[in-house]
Amino acid sequence: MSSKKYQSEVLQDGDSWTARITRQITSRKSHVSKQQEGLASEAEANAWVETNMAEFINTQKSANSRQGGNRKDQEEIKRQRSARRAEKTEIAKRDKKESELAKQSSDTDSDSEAEFDSFDDD
Repeated sequence: MSSKKYQSEVLQDGDSWTARITRQITSRKSHVSKQQEGLASEAEANAWVETNMAEFINTQKSANSRQGGNRKDQEEIKRQRSARRAEKTEIAKRDKKESELAKQSSDTDSDSEAEFDSFDDD
Protein backbone atom coordinates (compact mmCIF):
# COMPACT_ATOMS: atom_id res chain seq x y z
CA MET A 1 0.00 0.00 0.00
CA SER A 2 1.45 3.35 -0.97
CA SER A 3 0.13 6.79 -1.67
CA LYS A 4 1.48 9.95 -3.18
CA LYS A 5 2.82 11.12 0.17
CA TYR A 6 3.72 7.81 1.85
CA GLN A 7 5.77 5.06 0.24
CA SER A 8 7.34 1.86 1.36
CA GLU A 9 10.78 0.44 0.73
CA VAL A 10 12.10 -3.04 1.35
CA LEU A 11 15.90 -3.23 1.30
CA GLN A 12 18.26 -6.16 1.70
CA ASP A 13 21.16 -5.55 4.07
CA GLY A 14 23.38 -8.63 3.93
CA ASP A 15 21.33 -11.57 5.24
CA SER A 16 18.65 -9.41 6.84
CA TRP A 17 15.94 -7.17 5.40
CA THR A 18 14.91 -3.67 6.30
CA ALA A 19 11.40 -2.31 5.79
CA ARG A 20 10.80 1.44 5.71
CA ILE A 21 7.82 3.74 5.48
CA THR A 22 8.89 7.07 3.99
CA ARG A 23 7.01 10.34 3.85
CA GLN A 24 7.45 12.82 1.02
CA ILE A 25 8.11 16.21 2.63
CA THR A 26 8.77 18.25 -0.51
CA SER A 27 9.39 17.32 -4.12
CA ARG A 28 13.06 16.83 -3.27
CA LYS A 29 12.98 15.72 0.36
CA SER A 30 11.69 12.53 1.91
CA HIS A 31 11.88 11.32 5.49
CA VAL A 32 11.88 7.82 6.95
CA SER A 33 8.89 7.89 9.27
CA LYS A 34 8.97 4.29 10.42
CA GLN A 35 11.52 1.51 9.99
CA GLN A 36 12.05 -2.08 11.02
CA GLU A 37 15.47 -3.67 10.64
CA GLY A 38 16.63 -7.26 10.98
CA LEU A 39 13.72 -9.02 9.29
CA ALA A 40 14.47 -12.57 8.15
CA SER A 41 12.96 -12.53 4.67
CA GLU A 42 11.58 -10.21 2.00
CA ALA A 43 8.10 -11.65 2.56
CA GLU A 44 8.31 -10.83 6.25
CA ALA A 45 9.45 -7.29 5.43
CA ASN A 46 6.56 -6.83 2.97
CA ALA A 47 4.10 -8.12 5.56
CA TRP A 48 5.50 -5.65 8.12
CA VAL A 49 5.11 -2.80 5.62
CA GLU A 50 1.50 -3.74 4.80
CA THR A 51 0.37 -3.94 8.42
CA ASN A 52 2.24 -0.84 9.60
CA MET A 53 1.48 1.32 6.55
CA ALA A 54 -2.28 1.11 7.13
CA GLU A 55 -1.86 1.85 10.84
CA PHE A 56 0.56 4.71 10.14
CA ILE A 57 -1.70 6.36 7.56
CA ASN A 58 -4.72 6.11 9.88
CA THR A 59 -2.71 7.65 12.71
CA GLN A 60 -1.56 10.48 10.44
CA LYS A 61 -5.10 11.13 9.20
CA SER A 62 -6.50 11.38 12.72
CA ALA A 63 -3.62 13.65 13.82
CA ASN A 64 -4.11 15.86 10.76
CA SER A 65 -7.85 16.20 11.35
CA ARG A 66 -7.28 16.98 15.04
CA GLN A 67 -4.64 19.60 14.20
CA GLY A 68 -6.85 21.00 11.45
CA GLY A 69 -9.69 21.43 13.94
CA ASN A 70 -7.37 23.19 16.37
CA ARG A 71 -6.07 25.42 13.58
CA LYS A 72 -9.64 26.40 12.62
CA ASP A 73 -10.42 27.22 16.25
CA GLN A 74 -7.28 29.37 16.56
CA GLU A 75 -8.04 31.20 13.31
CA GLU A 76 -11.57 31.96 14.55
CA ILE A 77 -10.15 33.32 17.82
CA LYS A 78 -7.76 35.53 15.84
CA ARG A 79 -10.61 36.83 13.67
CA GLN A 80 -12.65 37.66 16.77
CA ARG A 81 -9.70 39.47 18.38
CA SER A 82 -9.11 41.43 15.21
CA ALA A 83 -12.78 42.43 15.02
CA ARG A 84 -12.74 43.55 18.67
CA ARG A 85 -9.56 45.55 18.08
CA ALA A 86 -11.05 47.22 15.01
CA GLU A 87 -14.23 48.03 16.94
CA LYS A 88 -12.25 49.55 19.82
CA THR A 89 -10.23 51.63 17.38
CA GLU A 90 -13.39 52.84 15.67
CA ILE A 91 -14.97 53.79 19.01
CA ALA A 92 -11.82 55.64 20.07
CA LYS A 93 -11.77 57.56 16.78
CA ARG A 94 -15.46 58.44 17.14
CA ASP A 95 -14.98 59.58 20.76
CA LYS A 96 -11.98 61.69 19.80
CA LYS A 97 -13.91 63.32 16.98
CA GLU A 98 -16.89 64.01 19.27
CA SER A 99 -14.65 65.54 21.93
CA GLU A 100 -12.98 67.74 19.31
CA LEU A 101 -16.39 68.88 18.06
CA ALA A 102 -17.52 69.56 21.63
CA LYS A 103 -14.35 71.54 22.30
CA GLN A 104 -14.83 73.55 19.11
CA SER A 105 -18.44 74.31 19.96
CA SER A 106 -17.50 75.35 23.51
CA ASP A 107 -14.73 77.57 22.11
CA THR A 108 -17.25 79.10 19.71
CA ASP A 109 -19.73 79.66 22.57
CA SER A 110 -17.11 81.32 24.77
CA ASP A 111 -16.05 83.56 21.88
CA SER A 112 -19.64 84.70 21.34
CA GLU A 113 -20.05 85.28 25.09
CA ALA A 114 -16.90 87.39 25.06
CA GLU A 115 -18.40 89.53 22.33
CA PHE A 116 -21.57 90.01 24.35
CA ASP A 117 -19.52 90.85 27.44
CA SER A 118 -17.70 93.53 25.53
CA PHE A 119 -21.04 95.15 24.61
CA ASP A 120 -22.09 95.12 28.24
CA ASP A 121 -18.99 97.07 29.27
CA ASP A 122 -20.10 100.12 27.24
